Amino acid sequence: MTRIPTLYAHQRALDAMAQRRTALNGDQLQLSTGKRVNDPSDDPLAVAQAERLRSQLARISIENRMIGFARQMLSTAESTLGQVGDSLQFARENLVAAGNGAMSAGDRALVAQQLSGVRDQLLTLANRRDGAGGYVFGGQGTAAAPFDANGDPVAPAPGPHPGEQQTGLDASYATSMDGRAVFVDAGGGATLFRQLDDVVAALADAGADPALVSAKVSTTIDAIDAGLERVLMARTRAGEQLRQIDAHESALAAGDLDARERLSDLVDLDYAAAISSFQNNRTSLDAAMTAYAQIARLSLFDYL
Repeated sequence: MTRIPTLYAHQRALDAMAQRRTALNGDQLQLSTGKRVNDPSDDPLAVAQAERLRSQLARISIENRMIGFARQMLSTAESTLGQVGDSLQFARENLVAAGNGAMSAGDRALVAQQLSGVRDQLLTLANRRDGAGGYVFGGQGTAAAPFDANGDPVAPAPGPHPGEQQTGLDASYATSMDGRAVFVDAGGGATLFRQLDDVVAALADAGADPALVSAKVSTTIDAIDAGLERVLMARTRAGEQLRQIDAHESALAAGDLDARERLSDLVDLDYAAAISSFQNNRTSLDAAMTAYAQIARLSLFDYL
């Protein structure tokens, strides 16, 4: 005949209650946090995978901030280049009119006045700030405006260095443009501002030789045409980078959504299953407590 000591029966009942209470406490923690995994010991593999996914999400967030800044700068640059192109086209139209040999000295003076305004507008656009303490056409960074009041490039010490600043982890995008590549004639080294200054001076001089004025106008038109070509190329490049940023942001958004869904599958709670487990464990605990109460009341006299 099998004999079960009273102490052993008590211990088994206590162990059963402790196990059910621990399981019930775990269910309550999951339901309160909404997480299936609240401690590394709950699921070590899921915890490791979740950490990798969180790192991926952090990287995506950083990349989004970086390309967001690039988008802002490139949008400003693209719109500024559009204004530069419009100003140069306006100057070209006026110069074509000024090339008419029948134009009087007074008419040429009026054209000179208009071109002087265009020149000042172009210089303002060339020194436009980017909203982050720098300059849109500041090259690889500058503490001063890219061009001085005379329209000359500022020396690299306080001024811009040739090239572009770029940002991005998976891909690089410009966060500044090289003003020299847009406003300076690659061949002769003269800026558009200086070239406009020269033609303005020629047109404003009532005693200037008409043939020399005409030659100067023709030379300046050629310089403006070359400048328009440089502006078009820079604007096209900015637009292409903006298109690439749109595609990159779409890919990042898809990656972010996928990572969040996988992270949720790993650590988030299935409430229906958790509630069912909670109810089962509570019922089992109640049963264990009832059984223990019955065992605790037993004595030797119950067997007599």
